[in-house]
Amino acid sequence: MKRLLQLTAALSLGVMSYQADAQTPFSTMDFVNINNIKASVLVHGDMWWDPVSQASQCFYPATSTKNISFAGALWMSGYDAGSQLHISSQMYRQNGNDYWPGPLDASDTLTYATSTDWAKIWKINRTTIDTFIGLSTHTVLNTSPSILRWPGKGNTYAQGNAGASLTITQDMAPFVDLNSNGIYEPLQGEYPKINGDQALWWVFSDNGPTHTESKGKPLGVEIHTMAYAYKRGTLVDNIILYEYSIINKSPNTYTNFRIGQFADMDLGTYSDDYIGFDSAHRMGYTYNGAAIDGVYGANMPVAGVTMIVLPGDAYPAYVPAGSFAYFNNDTLSPVGNPGIDTEYNNYLRSKIKTGVHFSNDFTTTGLPTVGYGSGPLTDYVFPGDPTVNTQWSECSSTNTAGDRRFVITSNDFTLSPGAVQKVVMGLISTPEGLNACGDAGFSLTGIHNLADTAWNLFLNPIAPVSVNTPTIDNAISVFPNPGHDKITVHLSGTIDGAATVSIYNTMGQLVMHGRDLNAINTFDVNNLPAGVYYLKYTNKQTQTSISFIKQ
Repeated sequence: MKRLLQLTAALSLGVMSYQADAQTPFSTMDFVNINNIKASVLVHGDMWWDPVSQASQCFYPATSTKNISFAGALWMSGYDAGSQLHISSQMYRQNGNDYWPGPLDASDTLTYATSTDWAKIWKINRTTIDTFIGLSTHTVLNTSPSILRWPGKGNTYAQGNAGASLTITQDMAPFVDLNSNGIYEPLQGEYPKINGDQALWWVFSDNGPTHTESKGKPLGVEIHTMAYAYKRGTLVDNIILYEYSIINKSPNTYTNFRIGQFADMDLGTYSDDYIGFDSAHRMGYTYNGAAIDGVYGANMPVAGVTMIVLPGDAYPAYVPAGSFAYFNNDTLSPVGNPGIDTEYNNYLRSKIKTGVHFSNDFTTTGLPTVGYGSGPLTDYVFPGDPTVNTQWSECSSTNTAGDRRFVITSNDFTLSPGAVQKVVMGLISTPEGLNACGDAGFSLTGIHNLADTAWNLFLNPIAPVSVNTPTIDNAISVFPNPGHDKITVHLSGTIDGAATVSIYNTMGQLVMHGRDLNAINTFDVNNLPAGVYYLKYTNKQTQTSISFIKQ
């Protein structure tokens, strides 16, 4: 079992406090489990673990007990008009919880009674919706409970934890509103609006009964979350997407606001991991530092967290990640576990626990690096390709492998009262293979291709397989991919006079444009720098996009 650092006395006092106030936290969880990854989500905003057993609940392959991650959660912080820090984060509940299940009320608070009623995760499969759509009439008896009790606005049948009746007067879980009256009416044929072949929805807030994990001031935010996945027998089966909608319910305008995804990516054995950062995909990833893993053996995957949507994005332009920081499972080092609000905040802002900015201390192959103390300042640690020993990575530094945690963040922005910010994150895993540092066949190509697929999957959701939908006249493919000098773009269907192909780099800059198209088109990409590009095809009726790699 993974060892969690904790102060036993503090934890005991915390449990006593919960019991005295009748505010015991909830262990309610459910799983995204339709494809090759099986991963838990919990009502306190954490994920990928079980707080009761203290064991990982994020498995690849899904039918195994091999784990690719141990824990994850959303972190965020900002400053009010008086320059006071407000922050919310979640790790292992060792000091309690910053997030509690349920929405905020009109006074920007969440009571324990309300939290109890909302301590539920609503789960539905696409096949259930398809069956419902096929019914000629809808009654309480023939409507699936997952549709009937969905927490949509105004649903008189909505139910929460332990069957609690919910009165929902604000927008909550999304639904298909057939009569456009803003009320969810399942017996009128309305149903949950989801992406994926399976989706889970839940809501949590940070101004609940307690706010003790970070020991900071709450922000007064409400977070609506949907996790979803596809099962199609392709690369998409190795992806889970998480969409967060973060609503500022407080009267405060927060400046220098940052949102980050914390991840404790334990790849098999927790104590032998390396991490790295891929700026093109805003992705943190983990790979093995040891040739033989105690769980996977000699063949292990590479797993990653890619930030597909961040504040500041304006498709097709994407902003770089604000920072990629790391820390270890210890309490004494400058890059150890955070314990108070300022330490959590430092990791959100390219700083080590003590407030010193991270720096690139890589000088030569084989010399261990820690990311602080010497070298130029940097916002991203370990950004190099671990298969290239002249680039800064844990592998080229021959660091001692360990129990790493990382945080990927947005840039600073202003969060006004009532504002809603969307963040989309993808959890991805390559198939098992020779993927340890030093393995002859080790390459990042697989995780890069998966990240491309995850981004494209969000931008172009796959149509349900069991629903008869008209063929969209915009099919596009690229060959070869990766490409070197030239790529061939195949277009199917009707190609009208307005059809164009535009190629963008990962910063959203237009680098190539084509019109007067045919079914087969050749583009000279010889002068483009190596990297990931996005090709967008547009005609009079619709548009679609696909990624390709220039080598």
